[in-house]
Amino acid sequence: MKTRELAVFAVAVAAAAWAINAAQAQPKPVAGNVEAGRALALLACTGCHVVAPNQPFKPIYTGPPRPPDFKEIANGPGATAPYLEHHLETLPAVPENSHMPNPVLSSQEVRDVVAFIISLRDNPAAPAR
Repeated sequence: MKTRELAVFAVAVAAAAWAINAAQAQPKPVAGNVEAGRALALLACTGCHVVAPNQPFKPIYTGPPRPPDFKEIANGPGATAPYLEHHLETLPAVPENSHMPNPVLSSQEVRDVVAFIISLRDNPAAPAR
């Protein structure tokens, strides 16, 4: 192989590897419906959490421990869709030793609420830290 052909081949391989790596690094879209999740969260979660800055009333339960705002949850370390879904679907109290009841949501409702929470990230396209 000539030097020029080798250089073209190396550039092509590098470009393909970069494209594959970039595609894999993109966060996967969250499965739920953001608007449905917002509506459900405003209905079910505002008693303890600040779900949205314009929610109709302030939380009744303020702690201790203080329930985090949904925006804080969204921007927290490790706040991935699978992590949030796990906590909303499987745990009797979230987090352990808190006063949060099991919300008893359907799988679709969980996905919707998680999609809404993820949408509150300062940079929604960025993966969780």
